[in-house]
Amino acid sequence: MRRLRLSPVLMGVRVVIPPGLVVLPEECACCGKPATHRDALRQGKRSLLVGYCDECAEHQAASSARALSLSLSSLLLALATAAGLPLLLPRLAASGLVLASFLAALLPLLFLLAPERAVEPSHAARARAVIWQAERQLWCANARYGERVAELNGTRAEPASARAALGSPWLCAGPLIAVGAALLSYFVYHPLLRIINLGSARIDVAVDGAYLASVDATSNESPSAGALVRVPAGEHVLSVSSAVDGALLERALVELRSGSIHLFAPGAAGICFWLETTGYGQEQLAKLSYQPLGSDTHFWVLPDGIDTWFAENPAPADAHSRSSGGLLTALRQAPCADAPPEARGSQ
Repeated sequence: MRRLRLSPVLMGVRVVIPPGLVVLPEECACCGKPATHRDALRQGKRSLLVGYCDECAEHQAASSARALSLSLSSLLLALATAAGLPLLLPRLAASGLVLASFLAALLPLLFLLAPERAVEPSHAARARAVIWQAERQLWCANARYGERVAELNGTRAEPASARAALGSPWLCAGPLIAVGAALLSYFVYHPLLRIINLGSARIDVAVDGAYLASVDATSNESPSAGALVRVPAGEHVLSVSSAVDGALLERALVELRSGSIHLFAPGAAGICFWLETTGYGQEQLAKLSYQPLGSDTHFWVLPDGIDTWFAENPAPADAHSRSSGGLLTALRQAPCADAPPEARGSQ
């Protein structure tokens, strides 16, 4: 069975050029007609101006534009899939979204495997007819042009092959960006939900009837208590049932917002929640600042900037510090009878 070659092998000649000034023929490097354009061929600090006629310059530009158009198509398809698929399939896992976006980005690149239209007999190459093959080595698709280069520079030309380039490094941009865009899209469309169980036994939590998480009971503040999950943004029904007998314990209609963090605390009757702000340095406060959090459904869309979860902020080190300092905000909870009066609000 013959092995598939992704890029064809082209025959031409290789010319070892001398150091210093290099003289190139005036004719077109592809077809041999009088040159009307000059293309800069660079290798490091060295640059040669290779001549092409109008027709050859046009098909060379078309070959370069093919790679550019495929790169843009790949990128746009990747971004569209990453942004739109979570809306069509909100329960799609992150791995599925990454895979779908990556495959979408690869689709336009399959056209690279389709053979290009063959060049006319009078032309030597569809893309560049002269390329650097190694240091001080030029490969020329047109054998007569290569022999002229060798003659003008006092060297010799020898038959050699070169593999045609399928495209440019930019063709990798779409698949690579697809992975990052899919992960970012997933995190935006699937905000975080922290669930803490303030009841007396283990519970199972479901979203819209589908199992979400099992959460052990906790009675005290703990930064590690509960479960942290991602849920599709939008309106949902959160239902809580006993992990022992499956009895329905609580149900809440909630709305999760993209990019926000949410808290659900089933079994929180008689429990107060509040934000506690501590100042440091020049921002040090005369006393702690309290912001009660009230909710009939035991569900909250939390503000940005929570530094400490279910624990006290560190105590200010020095009341007379001249440092600029700053503010830290902690999310706290306690039985309302034990909570600071300022944190109880109307609960």
